[in-house]
Amino acid sequence: MIERRDLLKLGAAAPLALGFPAALLARTAGVAMWVRDTRFGMTGAGLMPAANEHLVDGDVTGLWTGSLDAAWRKRGFVVAGVTGSDALFVLEHLAWSRGRRVTQRQEIAPTQGNLPALVQWTIEPTHPSMKV
Repeated sequence: MIERRDLLKLGAAAPLALGFPAALLARTAGVAMWVRDTRFGMTGAGLMPAANEHLVDGDVTGLWTGSLDAAWRKRGFVVAGVTGSDALFVLEHLAWSRGRRVTQRQEIAPTQGNLPALVQWTIEPTHPSMKV
């Protein structure tokens, strides 16, 4: 018998399993780092094979202290990913302190049970002095 937790995971992954929208894949050109939220299973896996992939489980502290803070001090460093809206909220506020903004955001799956909404996003520099 299928459990509620399994059903929620399937529901969150269904939009990607049925085919990730081509428009979202086209937006990921020039991405230096790909962030994927493991709470949603394999959602977003393999979408950015050339990019440096980082896994988070909703908590982005390790990503921030381990690599993102230093990377965002470089010019033109673009980050994209598929995470929960809660993780994106934190990343968005950290990005503001480094002159970057969320430039693309699309909800892939709505809030289900105790999982937040699944969001595909891109964060990039907005000030001309930070662009490549």
